[in-house]
Amino acid sequence: MLAIAAGMILNVAVSPAAAANAGASSAGGRGATSAASLSLLAFFDGRATSSGTTTTLLFSKSHFTAAFSGKVRGGRLHLDERFQFDDGKPLQQWDLVRASDGSYRGSVTTELGDGTMAPPVPVEGHSFAGGVVLSYDGYAPGGGHSILGFRHEMAWCAPDMVANRVTISKFGIPVAVSDVIFERGKR
Repeated sequence: MLAIAAGMILNVAVSPAAAANAGASSAGGRGATSAASLSLLAFFDGRATSSGTTTTLLFSKSHFTAAFSGKVRGGRLHLDERFQFDDGKPLQQWDLVRASDGSYRGSVTTELGDGTMAPPVPVEGHSFAGGVVLSYDGYAPGGGHSILGFRHEMAWCAPDMVANRVTISKFGIPVAVSDVIFERGKR
């Protein structure tokens, strides 16, 4: 995948259709697809998968998948995300807490292209009707040592499915787009 490793910036966003569907069905718990609150701790407690595409500003497009293994203990989510790119299987490790006001705080640690783990970087976020936004300045999975800006916008798109649009930028300028679907219950 990693055009990011070459220093390109990615812009990932939730598709307009996914955003429209976020309020389209019944309210409820873990698999809700309504304006019901999305709790990342509830959604990622256990196993999940994702698939997506990343398109750089140079119109290079790549596909990827990832497998998630999460555990909530004491109100804190510990999540391992193992990507599957054409050029490797880098790991990201998330540590997130959700406050009673719907805000998120934590950190993410990312495996770089040379196989080393970058130092953890702080993550902050907030909830909105049916979704969550997370932001941080960190490293691209399987990429280099360049700091990039990441903004994840996640919203329900179907039962047990969440759409994620990630905007990746360098010096505040978007460099790529990636659309991702997270799905619970697949191995």
